[in-house]
Amino acid sequence: MRILIPDAQFEGEPTVEQSQLPGVEIVVHRVRHANEIPDDIWASCDAILLWHIVDITPEVVAKLSNCKHIVRLGIGYDRIDTDACGKAGIRVSNVPTYDMTDVVNSTIGMVIVLMRGLLSYHEALKADMQKGWAWDGPPALRRVRGQRFGVIGCGRIGTAVLTRAKAMGMEAGYFDPYLPVGHEMSLDLNRFDSLADLLAWADVTSIHTPLNDETDSMINASTVKQMKPGMIVVNCARGRLVDLDAIESGIREGIIAGAALDAFDPEPPMAHSMITAWSNDEDWIRGRLCLTPHSSWYSTTTFDDIRRDAARTAADYLLEQNLRNCVNTGYF
Repeated sequence: MRILIPDAQFEGEPTVEQSQLPGVEIVVHRVRHANEIPDDIWASCDAILLWHIVDITPEVVAKLSNCKHIVRLGIGYDRIDTDACGKAGIRVSNVPTYDMTDVVNSTIGMVIVLMRGLLSYHEALKADMQKGWAWDGPPALRRVRGQRFGVIGCGRIGTAVLTRAKAMGMEAGYFDPYLPVGHEMSLDLNRFDSLADLLAWADVTSIHTPLNDETDSMINASTVKQMKPGMIVVNCARGRLVDLDAIESGIREGIIAGAALDAFDPEPPMAHSMITAWSNDEDWIRGRLCLTPHSSWYSTTTFDDIRRDAARTAADYLLEQNLRNCVNTGYF
């Protein structure tokens, strides 16, 4: 039995994976594109452990003559064509069981950095201790208590973000049309029937949805215009959920006070006028943009947890016929 890791993000040997898959051959590649792996390698694997670099397209699926299971190391699986896999008889699973509190705490942390001006103070003092010794400089500075924190997508991560926001004295609300009626009552949260209503109410909006046809570019020029002026926008999910042009226009027009972005498309992001202005520390964007390298999920403990859980998920199915966390069950 052979398992392929096409885009491994760890150094060295697959010791964590091997601990869950004793006696199974694990083939490790570290490529960025599927065509860098020979066709015979694709054809010979019984399962795939996929990180977040290589896309599993219909063309790749056509090469998987022996594959029975693909496990995505993480929650999102937008890089995998689940329909093509289902038609080919390949089960696709994700790993929603890892400790997602790193994402949650990074989301809250990025908001606090902007709301309390921590980034602005840090940079001002580093540039000139005398001139920077002032408390009224940060452009998105405000009292945290009493702010309205809105979440798009109130699943595991969105719910945990809102509970932390409430603990800090913020009013919490969400938009999620896929949750049952009355869900908000069990958590004592405000619920909105439309995205426009949430954006008009919130002082902060954080996105925690999967990427699909419905959510692609959901923060765009039109939805930015629906925002309450002074909005802080946070995206620690998927890059394509947010249109960078719309964020730039929102900041320039005074609708968006600040943006905290951890995810991009592609990654690293290509040249963009807003990011260039941020790099050049231009006045209009100074203190308004907090960027991180899709690291909100990361800690060394979480990294090992994801590797272990993904390997265990593959082992459960391949060795014990126990299928966990399947995301294309409709085909089976």
